[in-house]
Amino acid sequence: MLELTRLVVLAASALFFSAAFAETVNSSADSSESSSAAAIAASGACQQLQRTLGASIVQSKSSGPEYSIAANAAWSAFNHEVNFQPTCIVFVKSTAHVQTAMRAIYQNNADYAVQSGGHSGMTGWNTIQDGVLISFSNMNATSYDPHTDTISIQPGINWGNASTIVEPFGVAPVGGRISNVGTGLLLGGGLSYLSPSQGYAADNYVSLDVVLMDGTLVTATANNQHADLFKALKGGGNRFGIVTQYIVKAVHVGREQDKIYWGGIFVYPNSSAEALLPAIAHFAHDTNDTNAVLATDFIASWSTTGVEPVIQLEMFYNGTAASFNESFAEFLAIPYTSSTAGPLSYLDLVNEVNFPYGEGNLFSGSVLAGVPSNSPESSDKLINNYMETYRLFNNFSMTYANSSEIQSTLLSFTPVLQSQIRISYEKGGNAISPPMGQGGFNEVLFAVTYSAGVNQAPENIEQGRQFWIENTPRTAGLPLFANEADANQQVLASYGEYNFLREVYAKYDPSRFNVRHTPGPLGL
Repeated sequence: MLELTRLVVLAASALFFSAAFAETVNSSADSSESSSAAAIAASGACQQLQRTLGASIVQSKSSGPEYSIAANAAWSAFNHEVNFQPTCIVFVKSTAHVQTAMRAIYQNNADYAVQSGGHSGMTGWNTIQDGVLISFSNMNATSYDPHTDTISIQPGINWGNASTIVEPFGVAPVGGRISNVGTGLLLGGGLSYLSPSQGYAADNYVSLDVVLMDGTLVTATANNQHADLFKALKGGGNRFGIVTQYIVKAVHVGREQDKIYWGGIFVYPNSSAEALLPAIAHFAHDTNDTNAVLATDFIASWSTTGVEPVIQLEMFYNGTAASFNESFAEFLAIPYTSSTAGPLSYLDLVNEVNFPYGEGNLFSGSVLAGVPSNSPESSDKLINNYMETYRLFNNFSMTYANSSEIQSTLLSFTPVLQSQIRISYEKGGNAISPPMGQGGFNEVLFAVTYSAGVNQAPENIEQGRQFWIENTPRTAGLPLFANEADANQQVLASYGEYNFLREVYAKYDPSRFNVRHTPGPLGL
C-alpha cells in the first residue's frame, strides 16, 4: 500500500490509467467480436490494482517502455509481445504487492501469469493475453546468513547472479546448470550440477513464503502446519501459489579461485553417437559417485550448407583429474575432437553454459531407465530405446533440413543418479518421488529453436515435433521432468506422489482458481 502522499502525487495519472481501462471495457462490450469475459475481468483487476498500488507499479501498454521491456523479457520469442499483450503488468517490489495483486485477480476472476526468470520452453507459461502479468523483475535480492547457513533468494534473480552474490562466502545454492535460468526451476524440482550430492534443487528448501490464490500469505516449512504445501512445491510447479521468497540450504563449494572441480565441455563428432548412447545409459544406472556430474547434448544446427550435427558433453568431477579420468573412462575412450578440460570452480561450472535469449523455443520430454553395463544380454532392448530416441531426433532434423524457419534442434540426456534419488528421500522427499532401488535414469529433452523473426511454430514443423513426443520411447514408472516437457504432456501424473499433489491442491485451492486462470502443468 502506498503512503497517502504518494497517492496524492499519483492521483492524476491514476485517473487517466483507470479511464483508459474503462474505455477498453466499454469498447469491448460494444463489439461482440473483440469482447471476452477474460478481457473484461482483467481490465477490472487492473483498474483496482492501479488505484491501490499506483501507476508506477501497475502499467499498461500505453504507460511507457517498461511495459514493452517486460512483455518481451521472456527467453522464448513465442512468449513475447507480438503474441501476448497483458492487460497490465504489475511490477511487484514486495510480498505485500503480490498479495494485493492476487486479491484483485481473485476478486475479479481474472486470468494471470507470473514471470520470474522467464526461461520457459512452454508457450504462454510466463506471460498472458487478456490477463494480469506479475513481474518479479524488481524482486531480485539474494543474501547469505552464516548463522543459519542458509541463502535467501527472491524470485526475480537468475542462478548466475545468485551464485555470484554469495560466492565471497564460499557457498552456493543448489540451482540451475545454465546461468540465465531463473528460480522457477525450483518449482519444477530442479536439476543442478550439485544434484548428485544434494538431490533435486527443491530438496534443499528450508522455508517458503507463499501467496495463495486469494492473497493469503503463508510460510511453509517441513515441520509446520503447511508441511504438505512445502512438499507439493518441490516439483508441483506453479499450481499451489506464488513463492515470494525461498530460504534454501547453502552448499560449501569454495571461492572462485578454489578450483575444486576438474572437467569441461567435450565435443564429439556425430559419428560417435552410437558409442556414446550406451555410455550415457550405463552412467545413469551404474554411477553412485556423488562427485561426478554429466550433461549430454546432441545438437543439430541449420546453416546455408545444410544441417550440421555435433555432440557436446559437459563432464565435471569434484576432485582430481585422476578421479575424473576414472569416473568418465567409458566416455574418454570414445574419440572426441576438442575439450575445455581443466581445473574449475563451482562458479565456473554455472557460467559454462548460457542459452541466448530472443528466438522461439519449444520443449518436449521423455524419460529412459539407465542400463546396467554388466548384463548386456538383458539390456539390449533398453539400449535400443536410446538408439530409437536418437533416431527419431535425427529423422526430425533431416526431415526439416531445408527449412529456413529452424535454427537448431537439441536432444539432451540428463542423468538422475541413484545417489540423487536416495538423498532426496533422506531430505524428506518431494512430489516427484522417483522409485528407489532401480538404479538411476535419464531425463530426456527434445528442444526446437526457431529462426529469428519466427513468432509461432509453423504447423508442419509442429506436426513433426508432436510425432517425436508420441513415438519416442519412454520408460513406464519413471517421472518426466516438468521444466523440460511439452505443455500438453501429463507430467504430474508421472510423479510418485501424484495422488498427494491432487489432495494438497484441493486443500489450498478448493475453487480450482489456479487451473482455471493460469497456464501450468496439467492433471490437477
